[in-house]
Amino acid sequence: MQKHLLLSLLAGVVMFVWGFISWAVLPWHMSVANKFTDEAAISIALKANAPTAGIYFLPFAEEDHGPNQVGAFASVLPHGTDMNIGKLMLTGVLIQILSAFIGIAIVNQTNKTDIVSIVSVFALIGLAVGFVSHAPYWNWFGFSTSYVLVVIADTLITWILAGLAVSKFLKTPKNLF
Repeated sequence: MQKHLLLSLLAGVVMFVWGFISWAVLPWHMSVANKFTDEAAISIALKANAPTAGIYFLPFAEEDHGPNQVGAFASVLPHGTDMNIGKLMLTGVLIQILSAFIGIAIVNQTNKTDIVSIVSVFALIGLAVGFVSHAPYWNWFGFSTSYVLVVIADTLITWILAGLAVSKFLKTPKNLF
């Protein structure tokens, strides 16, 4: 179990570092996002019409959706966000460590012992997570194809890098549990 925790820590840190590079250094996430022409007006409208933090759909009622109808899917935070970067980064790395822990547990169930097979399982986890998490938004809410493809690719790369980081330590057939 101690080895599993240490490998989860290693993979989680690798995933977190890749996330930083992907979002803060590479331009691909911002290249598939759009900026409102008048952010101040949108902010006022959201604050006036979305009184509590949460997910909002426009239109809300299913029967109101249709051609020539403006649609939106938004996570609205009318009171802003807590930009405590230390807290956000700590939470982010903990999420990645827990994700890596689950991924390593899955790999351990496969009895794969060679590096290529282990990294392949991590890649399949990344592809599955990316696809099942984001493709439905493309289908049901009209998220752009380019956005969904970037996020799926990012997730796939994240998991491949995690697999590469831990694969040589997992290649022994010893069960980590």
